[in-house]
Amino acid sequence: MLNYRIALTSIAATLLVAPAIAQDDMTLQPEVTESLYPEPYAPSWSDNDIALIAKQLSGSWKTTDPIENGRNDDGSVATTDLLISIAPVDVEGMSDTLYIESALADTPWAPYRQAIFQLYRYKDKVRLRTYELTVGQTSIGVYSAMWAAPEYFPDLAASQMIATLDVELEPASNGFTGSTPYPYPTGSGGAVEMTSSITLDGDTLRTADRGYDAQGNVVWGAGEESAYTFERIGSYVFVDKRTNGLAILTFGEAGDKYAEVGDRMAVDYSGYLMDGTMFDSSYSRGRPFAFPYPPGRGAIQGFGEGMEGFALNTHRKIVIPGPIGYGESGNPRAGIAPNSTLLFNVHLAEIQRAEKPTLPPPPQGTVEPSP
Repeated sequence: MLNYRIALTSIAATLLVAPAIAQDDMTLQPEVTESLYPEPYAPSWSDNDIALIAKQLSGSWKTTDPIENGRNDDGSVATTDLLISIAPVDVEGMSDTLYIESALADTPWAPYRQAIFQLYRYKDKVRLRTYELTVGQTSIGVYSAMWAAPEYFPDLAASQMIATLDVELEPASNGFTGSTPYPYPTGSGGAVEMTSSITLDGDTLRTADRGYDAQGNVVWGAGEESAYTFERIGSYVFVDKRTNGLAILTFGEAGDKYAEVGDRMAVDYSGYLMDGTMFDSSYSRGRPFAFPYPPGRGAIQGFGEGMEGFALNTHRKIVIPGPIGYGESGNPRAGIAPNSTLLFNVHLAEIQRAEKPTLPPPPQGTVEPSP
């Protein structure tokens, strides 16, 4: 069996004591009368061929057949689908760039690989270059799911990435096909070098990778097992864009349990600044952040709004612009500058229902009024 974590290293995969959100001294924000949400991101491409390839790649993709993913408790083979999402984004110091995120369909909120594609001209050909992000595990979470809201894509510069390989592309009848122009060094799975290829035909994307040892023998990815076929799908993230600039990205289908007024919610979360700084996380404290619903002045306005319609055991990404975050005051204790945009990865772990008051029985000998 081909280890998907090796194969997707190339194209498919590249394809605090008190919570900082508490705010006892925060003033209420004024009502927004016109939309403050940013305009949709409009990329600028170097030429028409690059623009066409970028458009063909963009979107969400899922494997046509499940892949093996370990063993179930009963010893049977566990399988899952792979997901890829690709969207144009802005990277400082680079042009013609797209963000790519790969995840298991069982856990789409936790991508196992995040990378950048760059399309560029090499002589008379178009090449696709893959870059790995070097921002570190603490910061990488700020980028997850941001293909769904590229107008808020966090800060990323060319100096924060390292190139891994190139694929030279040729136009085809309904897409393109391409392969690495020569083997590239690797240390995965006992291989010392690898090759990769990609074919896009309409709504079908196929990738294939092979690793070779020092004697030139294929050690992983030989034959048909080296290929993954993806089909285009609709987005698996529901995006709620509010006129006050708030963006709520929700994974998966709606659940069957939601918080009601007076209930208590417990969430696990990590909070980031746009530069990738993690300013707060419930995970570092080892316990979820619990609060009554709605949180009111117990949390910044944007976080409170982000809890609306949040189903138990589901995951969200919440993007909170400065005016509905800490505003002009910022939060110096948490290292948050005035008017900072905040990004939260949130999991609703628990809902505790409020106890309903029990009405005493009517006194004996009295008649209850009719409805």
